[in-house]
Amino acid sequence: MKNVALFVGNDIFSWLACQDVISALSKECTFTVYFPLAKASGRLQEPAVRQLGLYERQVLNDFVFPFASRHADVCQGAYQAPQVFLADAGVNAHRITDINDRTFISSLGNMDAVISLRCYQKFSADYVRAFSQRGKLLWNLHPGDLPHYRGVMTLFRAMMNGEERCALTLHEMDEQWDAGPVIARQPAELRYDLSFLENMLLLGIRSGAFLANQLMRVGEREPITVERQGDYRYWGFPDAQTLEQAQAVGIELVDHDAIRRHYLALFVGDEFHALAGQFAAGFDDFIRAHSHD
Repeated sequence: MKNVALFVGNDIFSWLACQDVISALSKECTFTVYFPLAKASGRLQEPAVRQLGLYERQVLNDFVFPFASRHADVCQGAYQAPQVFLADAGVNAHRITDINDRTFISSLGNMDAVISLRCYQKFSADYVRAFSQRGKLLWNLHPGDLPHYRGVMTLFRAMMNGEERCALTLHEMDEQWDAGPVIARQPAELRYDLSFLENMLLLGIRSGAFLANQLMRVGEREPITVERQGDYRYWGFPDAQTLEQAQAVGIELVDHDAIRRHYLALFVGDEFHALAGQFAAGFDDFIRAHSHD
């Protein structure tokens, strides 16, 4: 692989995967990162799901990343804010309003691979036709075990079903959501002593290395056998009844204190870091000001 386009969502899983795959393959690939606009779904989500988004996306983008950027010279976490990391790595990044604009699709003609990391816009049939005709890769990295767990919040659904394990799934994209042929899976343990979002964080930390290994296999021309998916259910956001059932059996979407500690460790340092207290106070203030409770 020479030229790789990464379409990156605005959540923590996506950024962990993005930074790690670029770090792993910076000498082998030239990456371009695209941050597509997250379009509104038009469906009213339950307050608990909107609160999850506050921790998974909003506090990350509007507090954690700016904090880490302002203090980049003293932060000691393994991860950096996108602006800092991409600039240091010499990676071009762009915000995209519509990934399915025909002119924009044409501009990707020099790409050997287009990879979605929880991109919030659906890739159109034009992508599938264009990249299959060119013999290029069109991949999606899905945080769930396909084909059984298509859709959103699939680790939550797996926890509700009492699964012992989950998986990262890398698959070819077709014209449907999460339904293209499976290339590889990376199994992982589901932790019921942790919240859903903590399980997503742990899976995200493993995702970049997994994706890098699959890209290296292609670069080394290893034969890859794909697995066709059958017809399976697509999981949407949980309704109020399902969330009540989860609460009754002790499944949490978010643990406030745990997520604050994770963000601190990932982007700043440990609890003894000079900025730990300032970070924690700012994090708590942001959540209080924007909470959906």
